[in-house]
Amino acid sequence: MSTCIPPSLPQQQSPEQRAARQFQLSLARTEYNYMHSYLESVPLSADLPAAEKFSVDYEAQVLAVFLPLAENFKQVVLRLLRRELEGDLPDAALQRVKEAAERLEQEFSLLHPGRDLADLRALLQAVGDLPEALKGLLRLPADLEKMARGLTEVFDDFAANGPTAFLKSTLFDMLSADHGRNYLQARSAQDFEALFQTLPRPQMLELPHQDWMPAGPELPCEQDWYFGYSQTAGFNTTLLRGVALAPPAGSLQLSLGELQAKCPISDALLQSVLGRRDVSLRQAVDERRLYVCDFAMLDGAKADVLHGEQRYLAAPIAVFYWNAKAPAGFPPQPEGVLQPVAIQLAQRFDAQTSPIFTPNDCADAGDPNGLKWRLAKHIVQVVAAIHHESIAHLGDCHLVIEPIAVAVHRQLALQHPILQLLIPHLRFTININDSAIHSLIAPGGVVATNVGPALESTLAMLAQSRRDWRWDERNPDRWFALRGVEALPRFAFRDDSLLLWAAIQRFVSGYLRLYYRDDLDVQQDGELQSWVAELVDPRYAGFQGLGGLSPSGDPARPWRLDSLDYLIELVAQILYTAGPQHAAVNYAQYPLMSYLPSVAGTLYQAPPTRSTVLQQAEDLLPWYPPLDVGLYTLSFEYLLSGVQYDRFGQYESNPRAPYFQDPRVQLLVADLQDELALAEIEIRRRNRSRPMAYEFQLPSRIPNSVSI
Repeated sequence: MSTCIPPSLPQQQSPEQRAARQFQLSLARTEYNYMHSYLESVPLSADLPAAEKFSVDYEAQVLAVFLPLAENFKQVVLRLLRRELEGDLPDAALQRVKEAAERLEQEFSLLHPGRDLADLRALLQAVGDLPEALKGLLRLPADLEKMARGLTEVFDDFAANGPTAFLKSTLFDMLSADHGRNYLQARSAQDFEALFQTLPRPQMLELPHQDWMPAGPELPCEQDWYFGYSQTAGFNTTLLRGVALAPPAGSLQLSLGELQAKCPISDALLQSVLGRRDVSLRQAVDERRLYVCDFAMLDGAKADVLHGEQRYLAAPIAVFYWNAKAPAGFPPQPEGVLQPVAIQLAQRFDAQTSPIFTPNDCADAGDPNGLKWRLAKHIVQVVAAIHHESIAHLGDCHLVIEPIAVAVHRQLALQHPILQLLIPHLRFTININDSAIHSLIAPGGVVATNVGPALESTLAMLAQSRRDWRWDERNPDRWFALRGVEALPRFAFRDDSLLLWAAIQRFVSGYLRLYYRDDLDVQQDGELQSWVAELVDPRYAGFQGLGGLSPSGDPARPWRLDSLDYLIELVAQILYTAGPQHAAVNYAQYPLMSYLPSVAGTLYQAPPTRSTVLQQAEDLLPWYPPLDVGLYTLSFEYLLSGVQYDRFGQYESNPRAPYFQDPRVQLLVADLQDELALAEIEIRRRNRSRPMAYEFQLPSRIPNSVSI
C-alpha cells in the first residue's frame, strides 16, 4: 500500500496545514488509546482500531497454515483412538469397529462436519454392538463424539474469530474424557515423534548423526553439545550471562561470589567435568570462559492443576564453560564450544533435595547412569521455554511494540515521515495482541494450559519484566556487552543479528536525514516531541531507560528529544525489535521447541532429588506432558512459526507501486535490500560450518512486523 500523502514535518507547513494535522490527530485519539487494567505495568491498546485489523490476504495466509495443522491433529487423534482398539476383542465386532473407524479417518473433513456425522454414527453403532463388558473396556463412544464435535467447534471458532481462536482449551476438551486421561500418557518417547503424522518433522528431529556425536540412545537434540549450543543458537538466546569477579555498575553479569552462594560449584567440580587439573573457577572467570543461565525469575512461581493433574516448576541455575578445545561428543569447532558443566534445579543448594547434577555425577547427586543429568537438562529447557513464551517473546516483543503503535498514531500525523516509515513495521501487531488477550493469555488459553506456571504467576513475571525493562539496554550494540557475552568467539544469534542491526541503522539514518537537517529540526518538531513525551509518560506507554532524552523544564512534559543521532537510534531499535528480534524467538518455536522429550513448556513431576531412582529412559516419561498437551504444543508452534505476511525491508508486493512515494527513499530502500541480500549470503555461508544451521536471522525469513 502506498503512503500517498507526501511526507512533511509540522514546522515546515503553514498554520492552516498544521491545524489540519491537529484535527486529524484529534480524530485518531478517539480510536487509539491505552488500557492499563488487564496486565499490571503493561500498557495495551484499549481497542482494536479498524486500520489495525487483519487484511483478507493475511487471513488467507493463516488459513493456508491452519489446514495442514488441522489435518495432522485429526490424524494424531485417530491414531490414539486406534490404539485403544487394540486388545482381546471378538474378531467380528472388532472388525466392524475398525472398518467404521477407517471410514471416519479417510473421509472426515473439517470443512464437511455434517456429512461425516454419518460415518461417526456408523462407528458408534459398531461399538454399540459390542457386549457391555467390552464397552466398558473400550471407552470410545464419548471420546469419538467429543472428537467430532470438538473438531467442528475448532474450525468454526477459527473461521469466526481469527488465527488464535483455536488455541483455546477446545483441543484439550476434545481429548479429555470423563473416564480419565491414562490413554493419553506416552508409553515411550516414540509416541512424541508420532505426533508428527502429516506435518514436516521439525529441525530438532532432523539432525543427522555425525561421527563426533556420542553413541547412545539419546537423539542429537538431547545431547550435551546441543544443550550448550542452544544457549547461543536456540529458541531462547536471551538468558546466557557471563560470570565476573566484580561486575561493573549497570552490568547484567552474575558475580562468582553470588553464583557460588546459590550453587556451590568448586574448582574440583570444574576440573572433574573438564577432565583437566590446570583450570580453576577464578581462571575461568578471568579468561571470560564461565557463563550461567539463572532462572531466579521463576523462584516462588506457582504451578497449578490441569485436567486433574498437578504440574510442577523449577528455578534452576545452569553453568557453562567455553572450552577452547572441543571435548569428545562436541562438534570440532576451531574456536571452541560452550560445554555444560553443572545444573542445580533450585535457587538454594541442598545435598539431598536440590543437589548439583553434572555429566559425570562428580557432585554425588546419586546419578550413576546419567539419567538425572539428562532430566536436569530437560528441566532447564522447560523453564527456558516458559521464559521464552512469557518474557522473551510476548513481553519483550509483542508487548513492547503495541504501545509504540498506539503512541505513533496518537501523536504523529499521517504525513509525518516517522509514522510513514513505522506503519509497515507496526502492521497487525495490535490485532494479533488483541487475539492473544482473548486466546493466549486468557484463563484456559495457551499460556494457562501449555506453559507451566499458574496464570497469575505468568502475569506477575510479565509485570516484573516490564518494570525491569530499560530501552537503552536493549540496543543491540549494548545488550550483549551488558550480559557479558560479547567475548564469546561464536554466538550465532548475536553474530547474524548484528549484521541486520548495522543495515537497519544505516537505512534509518539515511531516511531521517532526508527530513531532519540537524538537531534543531528535531527540537522544533512538536509532533515528535509529543510522541516522545507519550512514550515515557507512565500514564501512557511508560517506557523507561531512554538515556538520550533531555530534561525539558516543563512539569507537564518533563522530557524532550534534542539529538538527531539519538532519534535515529530510537527509531532503528523499533524496526529491529519488530523484525529481527521477534523473528528470532517466534520462528524458532516449531523447529526447536516441538519435540517434548527435549523441550516442553511444563513439568508433570517434581524435580528429581538425590534419592530419586531412575534406572532406564522410560523412567523419564512421567516428567513429560501427556500426548494431548504435546499435540497442542506443536500445533500452537506450527501455526505461529508458519505464517510470514511479508519480508523485512520490502515494503510492497508490486515494485511498480512503491510504498514510499519519495524517490529518494526508494533509493535507500534499494540499498537496504542489497545489504540484506548480502547478509543472507553471509549467514548461509556461516551455517555451512555450524553444527546446526541457524536460520532465524535470514532476512528472507523475517517479516517487517510482529504480525503473528
